[in-house]
Amino acid sequence: MKKDRRVDAGHFYGRDARGRLHDVASPPRPPDVWICRRLEDFPGGSIPSGGAAGTCTKCGAVIVFNPLRVPTVPSSTPKVCMQCESIQPDPL
Repeated sequence: MKKDRRVDAGHFYGRDARGRLHDVASPPRPPDVWICRRLEDFPGGSIPSGGAAGTCTKCGAVIVFNPLRVPTVPSSTPKVCMQCESIQPDPL
């Protein structure tokens, strides 16, 4: 994966004028999307401790997210799987 396409869990990302991702310490506004891993990307296809399941708003795949992030990411923010955002997840 290209360096400018790498994403790490728990970080906020923005896009520059050329559309490349960049890490932002704190979003200036609520995020447009909440990018999540698909359940099938987790070992054994099971939800990790502290995780919650949802559905990708683009493709309908079962996704996993951290419900403790709701104070920083409003629950109304669309949850989208990494694949729908053209991000290839690294193996866990």
